[in-house]
Amino acid sequence: MKAPSLPYQASATACVDARPDEAPVNRRFECDDVDAHARCMTGWSIHLDQLSPGPFHGMLHEIHVDGVQLLRERVNRALLKRGDASQHTTSFSVPLETAGAGYCAGTPLQERMLLVSSGTSLPELRTPDQHDVAVLTVSSDALRAVASLDDGDTALPLSEAACLVALSGPRYDTLKTFLLESFGAAETVGEAFDHPQMRKALHDAVLLELAHIVEHAQDPVRLDRTARHRIVARVRELVIAKPDVPFTVLDICHAVGTSRRKLQYCFEETLGTHPAHYLRVLRLNAVRRELRRHSHGAASVSDVAFRWGFWHLSRFATHYRQLFGELPSETLKRPPQ
Repeated sequence: MKAPSLPYQASATACVDARPDEAPVNRRFECDDVDAHARCMTGWSIHLDQLSPGPFHGMLHEIHVDGVQLLRERVNRALLKRGDASQHTTSFSVPLETAGAGYCAGTPLQERMLLVSSGTSLPELRTPDQHDVAVLTVSSDALRAVASLDDGDTALPLSEAACLVALSGPRYDTLKTFLLESFGAAETVGEAFDHPQMRKALHDAVLLELAHIVEHAQDPVRLDRTARHRIVARVRELVIAKPDVPFTVLDICHAVGTSRRKLQYCFEETLGTHPAHYLRVLRLNAVRRELRRHSHGAASVSDVAFRWGFWHLSRFATHYRQLFGELPSETLKRPPQ
C-alpha cells in the first residue's frame, strides 16, 4: 500500500516541545532517521535500531484528544523496538498493513493480531520489514469504566502484563475501517478539532472500540518468556549494559553459557535473524548515532569504527552502506543532531 504524502516535514525539536495535556493535537511528522522518529512519539520513551537494509523513511500522524492518543506509524524498514509507555495507560497496537515477519517478545505476530500492553515497560518488538500500524493509548481507568458498563467480567484482564489478541475477520475489518477513516478525516478537516463536540465524539468512539476488544477477546496470548527468549533477552541486556564493548559471538556464548548452535536457534526463533547479524546491526546503529552527533571534521570515521570493534574498514563501510544506504563519511557530513 502506497502511503499518502504528508503536507510538511517537521523538525525533531518541534515534535518534542512541551504542550498542555488538555490541548488537542493533530500533527504529522516525516523523517529519514530512526532516532528522530523515536523522539517524536509523544508519551513514549522508545529506542529504535534499524534491522533490515536500505535507507530508512518513517511517517507519524498523532491525534490526541482529551486523554486519548491515536498514533499512526508508517516505516519502510524492520526495526528493533524497545522502551516505555506512560504510566496508568493501556495501549493497543493495531496492524493496518504489513510486509514481512514480525516478532513480539519472541512470539511471531500473526495476521489480525493486536498487541495490548498495560505496563510501562513494553515487550521488545522486531517489526515487519514494512509496516503501517495504529497505536491507541487510553487511560486504563477510563477503559475499565467503559468496559464495566455491561456488568460483566472482561475477557481481557487489564494487568501489567502484555498480551497478543487475535481478532476475527469482521471485527478486525470494522476496527481498521474506523481507524483509516479517523486518520483520513484528520488530514482533510483538521479544524474540526477546535470543536469540543467533535473531540468528545472521537474520544468516546475510540473507548467503545477498545472496550469491545477487552470484553470479547478470545484466547489472549500471554507473552511469557520461553527458555530461548530468555537467552536472547540476556544477550540484549548484556549489549545494552556495555554499549562500548564490541561483543563477538564467542564472547556472548561464554557470557550466557550456551553453545553457538543453541544461540543460533534462539535468535532464529525469537527474532527471525542470527546472532552475528544482530550484534553487527546494534554496533552499526551505534556508530551511526555517534557520527550523527559530530560535525564534519570533529570526528574520524575510522576512530569511531575502531571504537565499536570494526577493525576491517572496507568491510565495515560495505556493511554500513548496505544497512543505511549511505557511506559513513556521508553520514558524518550531515548536520549534527
